[in-house]
Amino acid sequence: MRRARRLSRLGWLLIAALPCLAPPRWISIATPSEPYQYFLYAGNRRIENARFSPNNPHPSPEFSYHFVAGRGGRTVCRLTDRPDVYWFSPDGRSLDGTFPASNASEFTVSSLQSAIEGFGVTAAFSGSAAHRGAMEIVYFTDRPCSDAGNEYGFSRDLADDNVLVYWSAYANCSNDEASLCRKTNNPALGPDYSNVQQENGGARAEHGFRLYGLELSRVYTYKIFLHQRRLRVEVWNGGKLAECSDSPAGSRAPCSVSRQVQPWFPIDQLRSGYIVAGTQNDDASGILPETVFKVSDILVLK
Repeated sequence: MRRARRLSRLGWLLIAALPCLAPPRWISIATPSEPYQYFLYAGNRRIENARFSPNNPHPSPEFSYHFVAGRGGRTVCRLTDRPDVYWFSPDGRSLDGTFPASNASEFTVSSLQSAIEGFGVTAAFSGSAAHRGAMEIVYFTDRPCSDAGNEYGFSRDLADDNVLVYWSAYANCSNDEASLCRKTNNPALGPDYSNVQQENGGARAEHGFRLYGLELSRVYTYKIFLHQRRLRVEVWNGGKLAECSDSPAGSRAPCSVSRQVQPWFPIDQLRSGYIVAGTQNDDASGILPETVFKVSDILVLK
C-alpha cells in the first residue's frame, strides 16, 4: 500500500513536470527588435537587403510602402534550377543562374518564422488606381526569395473594391504561355502548359476567394490561419469581427470564412517561412502620388 502511494506521488510529479499545452496565440513581429529585410526597385533606384535591426530599427509604429515607377534589375535571389523546378524564358532559353527583373516595388521580408500556424496584418487596403496592376500585398512564403514556392495571404489591386485571399503552389512561376517554370529540364511548353510547374489543375484550380463589403479605407486586422486542413480567415475591427461577404451580391455578416483547400496545396507542411508585405505595380501612372500602403502590425500565430 505504501509503495502504491509512492508510485502515485511519482506519477503526479511526472505529470506536473510536463510542459503546459497552451493554445496558440498571436504574437507581434512588427517590433524594433525584430529583424526585417527591405527592398526597393524603382528604375535606377535599388535598395536590397537593408536589414532592420535593433541598431537600425524599422519605422515605428508603421511600415509604409509607396507605389514607385520603373522596373529594376535585381542583384539578389538568382533563379536556380532544382529537382522540381527548371527555369526557362517563354521562348525556351535557360534562365538558371540569372537574376530576374523586378516590377516596380517596395517591400519587406521578415526573418524566418518557425512553428507558426498562420499570420495576421493590421492595415488598410485602401487607395485607388485607374488601371489594374497596382497591388498591396501581405503573404506567407516558404522560400525567402518567393521563387517557385508555396504562398498564402492577402492582396488587393487598387482598381478593385475587394480583398483577395489566395493560396498558391509554385507561386511566381505563372501557369500560362509566359511561364518561367518547367517540371523537367525541357524548355518546351507542353499541351495546356502541362509541364509548367504549378498547382494541379493549372489555371482552373481553385486557389482563392474575395472579401467584399469591407470599408477599405478603414484599418482592420486580417488573420489567416490553418485549421483542420482548412484555411480560416477572420477580419477584425478592434475587438469584434468586421462585416463582409464572400460574394459581390451576398449579404454582409461577421467576417469569418473557412475554406477547404485541394490536395495539391501542402497546407499541413507550411509551418516555417517568411511574411512579406509591400506594394508592386506594372504602371504607376494611374495612382495618386500620395498613395501609401501602411501596415501598423504584423502577427504570427504560434
